[in-house]
Order: sequence, then C-alpha cells, then structure tokens
Amino acid sequence: MTSRIRLSFALATCLAAGAAFPLARAAKDPAVRRFAATYVGTIAPPPAGTKRLDVWLPVPTDGPLQTVSDVRVDTPSPSTLGRDSNGNAVAHFAIEDPAFKDDLTVRVTARVERREALGREEPATAASVPASLLAANALVPLTPRVRALAAQVAGDAQDPVQKARRLYDYLVDNGTYDKTTPGWGRGDSERFCDLKKGNCTDFHSAFMALARSQGIPVRFVIGFPLKPEKEGTVPGYHCWASFFAPNVGWVPVDASDAAKLKDPAKKAYLFGNLDPDRFEITRGRDLTLSPPQKDGPLNLFIYPYVEADGKPFTETRIRLEYRDL
Repeated sequence: MTSRIRLSFALATCLAAGAAFPLARAAKDPAVRRFAATYVGTIAPPPAGTKRLDVWLPVPTDGPLQTVSDVRVDTPSPSTLGRDSNGNAVAHFAIEDPAFKDDLTVRVTARVERREALGREEPATAASVPASLLAANALVPLTPRVRALAAQVAGDAQDPVQKARRLYDYLVDNGTYDKTTPGWGRGDSERFCDLKKGNCTDFHSAFMALARSQGIPVRFVIGFPLKPEKEGTVPGYHCWASFFAPNVGWVPVDASDAAKLKDPAKKAYLFGNLDPDRFEITRGRDLTLSPPQKDGPLNLFIYPYVEADGKPFTETRIRLEYRDL
C-alpha cells in the first residue's frame, strides 16, 4: 500500500532590513521559473536478516526565493511528517521485516515557483540570525589554520560584504571543481584547505569555515539545478550558501559554479545573485531528523536517509524529474 501526504508550508515572514544595500543591483525584474518537480529516491535491498528499515525523506518547503504547493509524498508504507533540528520538513516511514529484492522507489512531487535573487536573498535583522550559523560543524571546524587563512584573505576589509567577497574570490580563483579525487562531496572544509578542490559541497563548506571564522554567519543550502531545457532529469544535487550582513540581509553565493564556469561575468553575478534555475530542498548541517535517527547528527540531507536496525544504510540514489509549467 502506498502512503500519500499532501501538504503546503510557508516560512516565517522576513524582517525588514535597515540601511541602504551596498551591493549593485541589476536594473531588471527578477526572472521566474515555474515547474512541476518530482524528487525520486531509490533504496537498494537492505542486508539479509534486517528486522526494521527506517527511512527519512527531505520534503521541500517555501523559502525566500521559492513557493512550493501541491506537495505529495508517496511511500510504500504509511509515513508521518515532522521537522528536523533546522526546521526542514521530513517524512518518515518504517518497514518491518523488509524483504524486497528489487530497488525501492519513493517520490516527493510538488509545483514550484522559483525566483531569481538580485542583490540579496532576503532582508533580515541581526536579532533573527541563529547563533548556530556562526558555530563550527562536524566537518566544518573553525581551526587555527582556517582562522589564519581567513584573516589573511580578508586583509584590511572591515565591512562583512567586502570580507565575504574577498573570501569568495579566493575560493573561485584558487579552487578547482573536481569529482574525481577521493573524498569529494562530504563537505569537509579541512580537505578543501589541503587540496583546494572538490564539488559544490566542498566549496561552500570552505566558504562557511572561512566566513564564520571572520564573524560572518553563513547558511548552507542544498537542492537541485535545473537544465535550460523545459523538461528533463537531473541525476544529482547542487548546493550553494548565503551569508548575513547587518543592514543588508542574506546575500547568496555560488562559488562552485563560478569556479566551474571560469567566466568573469558569471563570477561577478554569482556573488549576491542567484538564477532561478534551481530547486531548494533543505538547509543546514549536523541535522537531527524527526523522529530522531539512531546514529547521531546527519551531515547533510538530500538523499533518503536510511537505517537498517538502527545502523546507517547508504545504498541510495536520487534524481529530479521536472517539467516547466
């Protein structure tokens, strides 16, 4: 039997910003993309003898740049909906004595309106910024060498936007987008400092570490990129970040796309702006799900998270199927 949940979420209303915004804004209205999205998670058969399989799925919600409606979660057994430790929506279901021999497929469908960010992601006040966005994460430690590097790169900059731009430029100019060297994709900022290469997770973990060590709050965002075509399948995730500056609000950055494209115009655009060709799924690191998982905080949440008798089971895959509306 398939369990289906229909839901709609809205984030809290943004707080008003203060003084004038110091970044240049494009003289145009933000682009908008509307699409039907299907998140498809695939779970391999669990080890023989497994007594209970617990599965948690990320469920997309409204955000500063997207509106989500008509959400439906399709699972092979009844599921419940909750929120993780960072406020992300989570669907959970369990299968007792799982005996399936073929891959198990789960789906989350939604209608999405995604808006371009021009100059900033959203206004906010310092009082609305959680202290956790200045703290270390398990794979994003604020080590002495990170603090020293951030201080060196930031130099004499005093304004948070100026500091963040210097850190962004450093990562884009010195980093290599790479998914061949073992260890990529975990979001290990220390590895990035060693190798200066990795995927989007690694680039933005390095940005988190450097900016936070300079007293700049950063939030981590993960989802999917959309192709230029009006319909298609995306086989993997993409992530980006945003930082907070007083009297400005939240400013988005995509250092990995800038490093990958090697285009000066795109590099300039992707500091403070984001195209609408993306779909946010969750935010944050070191997450405790709902109900809580057995194995401790989850590094990031984009794949179905699975525990077989309380132990992590990582044989999962994801894809996004979309169609422009």
